[in-house]
Amino acid sequence: MREVPPGEAIARKYPEWVLWVITADAEGRPNIMPAGWVMICNAKPLMLAVAVGFGRHTHACLEETGEFVLAWPGVGQEALIGQLGSCSGRDVDKFARFGLKALPARHVAAPLVDGCAAAFECAVVSQVELEDHSVFIGEVVTAHVADPPVEKLDNFNGRFAVAQPRD
Repeated sequence: MREVPPGEAIARKYPEWVLWVITADAEGRPNIMPAGWVMICNAKPLMLAVAVGFGRHTHACLEETGEFVLAWPGVGQEALIGQLGSCSGRDVDKFARFGLKALPARHVAAPLVDGCAAAFECAVVSQVELEDHSVFIGEVVTAHVADPPVEKLDNFNGRFAVAQPRD
């Protein structure tokens, strides 16, 4: 091992998860943003954590409603990942602009998105504020998978594809 600047070492994390954080505002308008800073943080009950920047519309929605959906985009949704990150839900109805098909969630106001490999409805149980992001920890209240199954996409440093294990 050799010591390097943190940026050089962090670049070696790829491939990583790419997910959509789906929220609704207090009036029930849906919002969606791509995120990579997501992790499983508890097993029983299952909890997932996501880091969201303070200035993001998603951050405001999370604080307003205390609930969200985490969804893994599936094959065929590669272009949407960049498109959904190119504008703010504060100014644009991303579902209408990008032709997303919203499906009803069972326990939260935020919708599911058709074509995703898996989705988790979550209720916020904790929020940790850091320098420029909050980490929202959500307890999974229900989970969904595509039927028929869809392969999830991974982030290869800005290229989105299905990860294939090496032989």
